[in-house]
Amino acid sequence: MNGNSVTDAAEIEGYEAISISEIGRSGVDEPDEEIERSISELEREVCSLRETLQEVQGEMAKLRASVADVDVRIDGILSQWTRHRDDLDDLQSEGHRLLAEKYAGFVEQVLFGLARRSLALTPQGDFGESISRVVQRLCLEIFGRVRPSEARIRRIVKAKSSDALAAHVNNAFRQGVALLSEVNSMKDRPFWDFEFFEGDPINAERQRVWGKSDPETPVLYVVSPAYVAGGVRYCLQRVVTAERT
Repeated sequence: MNGNSVTDAAEIEGYEAISISEIGRSGVDEPDEEIERSISELEREVCSLRETLQEVQGEMAKLRASVADVDVRIDGILSQWTRHRDDLDDLQSEGHRLLAEKYAGFVEQVLFGLARRSLALTPQGDFGESISRVVQRLCLEIFGRVRPSEARIRRIVKAKSSDALAAHVNNAFRQGVALLSEVNSMKDRPFWDFEFFEGDPINAERQRVWGKSDPETPVLYVVSPAYVAGGVRYCLQRVVTAERT
């Protein structure tokens, strides 16, 4: 009995040794090999993707060059097509004429109305002269600056941000900015002509009197500038003249 037990124990130990050895080979080595193979495959895929990306970038560069060439050719065709079209000049002129009419209405109605409302609250001196001076300052703010300011318009008409007059200021400011946006979108961009010489007689080709000013007396100041585009005065200056003596 004892001999057989020793033999069985030895066999068991040998079997366990073999099993552990096999487990070591199949349970440790094989996963390492699988990981290495996976890494190699990923590296090959990455290389392939890089090559594909380089090809795509090359095609995109060719496409951009082709599009740029087409744009140049289209511009040339349109230039030739529009060179002899007089109606394009007519359309530009009509656009300026309509904008000049809108500008004149804005000055005579919106800005004049705002000035009158502001002065009605605190009347002083010559009411008509005071309105002219306020409209002059409003025109300088809206058409004489690169960026008009609603806050500065409120100061011109002495409006507080919380009172009823501030709503009229906001309306005038928004309409003025919208008008400027339309004007600046024109291909032949106009400019606002404020230039004048105090004491000179009225130049009928450049100026019109404002309100009840006397056209036979010298110019004192410009209330609203002229609208000029392409050498054409679509709206004349509005000027105040000296009183007749």
